[in-house]
Amino acid sequence: MISSIFSGLPHQDHVVVEFGSHSQPQGTSLSVTQVDSPQTIVTGTGNACSQPHPVIDMVWPSRGTTRSASQIVSHQEGGAPRENIDGNMACLMGCIEALKKENGRVISTISMHVDKYLKANVLVEDQISVPELYGDDNMVVDSLSPGMISNLRESAEKMLSDGFEKECLHVYSNWRREFLRESLCTLGLPDQELNMEDINKMEKIESLIKAMNIAARILFPNERRFFNLVFSGSLSSCEFHFRELCTEWAISLLNSALVLVNRSHFMRNTLQQLIGKFELCTTPGNIVVLLIRQTLYIYEALDDVSHIPSGGVHPITLEVMYYIYSVCKNREISKLRQDLKEEKISSSLYSARVRVLLENSLEAKSKNGNRLYFIGYLDLSWESKLRQGLEDGMLYMYRMIELLESSLEANSKNYKNPTLGYVFIMNNRRFIGVEAKRKELGPIFGDDWHHENTSILQQNVELYLRSSWNKIVNLLKLDINQLEPSVAAELMKDNLHWLNEHFDHTCNIQSLWSVCDEELREQIIKSIENILLPAYGSFIGRFEKFVGKNVYKYIKYGIGEVQDQLKNLFLIRE
Repeated sequence: MISSIFSGLPHQDHVVVEFGSHSQPQGTSLSVTQVDSPQTIVTGTGNACSQPHPVIDMVWPSRGTTRSASQIVSHQEGGAPRENIDGNMACLMGCIEALKKENGRVISTISMHVDKYLKANVLVEDQISVPELYGDDNMVVDSLSPGMISNLRESAEKMLSDGFEKECLHVYSNWRREFLRESLCTLGLPDQELNMEDINKMEKIESLIKAMNIAARILFPNERRFFNLVFSGSLSSCEFHFRELCTEWAISLLNSALVLVNRSHFMRNTLQQLIGKFELCTTPGNIVVLLIRQTLYIYEALDDVSHIPSGGVHPITLEVMYYIYSVCKNREISKLRQDLKEEKISSSLYSARVRVLLENSLEAKSKNGNRLYFIGYLDLSWESKLRQGLEDGMLYMYRMIELLESSLEANSKNYKNPTLGYVFIMNNRRFIGVEAKRKELGPIFGDDWHHENTSILQQNVELYLRSSWNKIVNLLKLDINQLEPSVAAELMKDNLHWLNEHFDHTCNIQSLWSVCDEELREQIIKSIENILLPAYGSFIGRFEKFVGKNVYKYIKYGIGEVQDQLKNLFLIRE
């Protein structure tokens, strides 16, 4: 809050304000005096600090009070006099206001450095054509006067030495966050999170990718350099406080990226390159950073399907289902859930304790090779569920399932043979559904989910048939009514030959594929029989009329033999 505490009051040469509502050490009282000139602040020790700026109000986070930075605070009784905190704050604000006037020049320097990158198209597969964005963490410091930086450092040191660390960091952090916002706005980049209407707009995606690169490679490193220059040596836990400063902006960018990660491989590539840099600029253990690492890990694990050549259940599916089961059956979490329903604990305490239990559970599993991160972040699509009063623990699970499903779908396309990609989806979704019922995970996988899962399974069965077996069935469909019998017979012989070739080839390949349970295997084979056997029987019947008694010279498989061959599909057992 920056405004004159005396705005609207008639001019007076001397005003005294008593703060009687704030407790003070016994034998001490505070008197607050406005000095005659708003440009000179007299400290409690009698030292003057000249300020070229108007009187300002400051909100003290540690006290919950509002005071003017031009007020004088002095001890009236007892002990050695304490240095005037308000005078020091006015000095600090004076330094900041002077440095604010240099924003234009600093941002101009940054703008020239990133100009070629900003003008380039970054949504291209050939990233060699994108100009390199070289990092330089000295641009802010080199653009400012050493004397101005020195004055700022001295003013901050005085604040810290008086024990007003929180107030000093509050003012400094707000100033630098405003600088980051102004920088992004000037560069024409997004300074707020994307909304759901923007997620399919390529120009918005490109702008966000540029903002993330410039923030991670230029702005945040420069802020770190400047922060260390001002506070190093006088502030403990410098690294933590710097991360606190940047976290708000970093998470704003990452939240938008998270909405797009399942929709844009350009965004996934960007996150893979930058997540380590963002992690160094956010408070340790930030849940959004952990979720992005979780997402990238799942995509990385599913990206390489070479170790699942049979299209079977992926290890990441096993990990997620095991984790969900362990959480749902966790006695401590169940007890907390019951306490919440009986209003024995607050929702905030429930959330905090569940979060710790989830984190501990994953930490224990990670020692056994399970690399899943704790998922506690909820994106825009879950806000309505929060308002409906769903429990945090359940929402974590919903988010994990949603992420797994979208990742499986996207990465099924990595199979060179599309048909095997459909088998991969069938296997993994079937496994999830069976496990959910077998382990009684009803609170997570409700009726709606099971109905949708069944529908998606059937869609993939149909896609599998269309991709693989419809080609064979089409060879059995011949319009020979207008042809001479001899011509029709030769055409049917050719088609039967190619049918036998395709049928053998398909059966040989798919006999090495895997289906996770016998019920699904039988369902798929039955679906093949339903479209293949009637067409094949009709074809053989017509073929026999044209060829006569020599028909079996050309027929390799009877109906029963076709069924026997189909029973050899999906022989690999996991």
